[in-house]
Amino acid sequence: MKHGARKLFSWFKKSKRTEDSKEEILNSGLNMAMEFGKNWLQPIQERLSKKYPHLNAEELEQYNAMCQAAMSFGHEIVYALAEEHGKETKYEQFEPIYTQNYSWVNKKNLSRLFSQGMYYAWKDMGF
Repeated sequence: MKHGARKLFSWFKKSKRTEDSKEEILNSGLNMAMEFGKNWLQPIQERLSKKYPHLNAEELEQYNAMCQAAMSFGHEIVYALAEEHGKETKYEQFEPIYTQNYSWVNKKNLSRLFSQGMYYAWKDMGF
C-alpha cells in the first residue's frame, strides 16, 4: 500500500469513527441486549466492541448499562400495561410512555421491545 493510500485509509477509519452517533451505538446495543438464545440477558460490551472498536472500556460499560436499563424499562412498562389491559394492550399505549424516558430508541427497537414484553407478559399471565 502506497503512503498516500495508507493516509487516505487512515482518514477514512477516523472519519467513520466520528460518524457513529451515540443514538446509533445505543440502538445497536439495545438490539444486542434483546437477542434471544445464548446472548439473552448477557452483557453487550464484547459484541459492541466488535462493531465499534473505537469505544474504550468505560464507554462500553456505560453503553451496556444504558441498554440493559432501556430494555428492562420497556419490559416493565409492557408488563404493567398488560396487567391493566390484558390481551387488549396496544403498542400505541406503550410507545408514548417509553419514548418519554428513552427518546433515542428507534422504531424497530420499540416494536421489538413491545413484542418481547408482550410475549413474556402473556406467558406469565396465562393469556
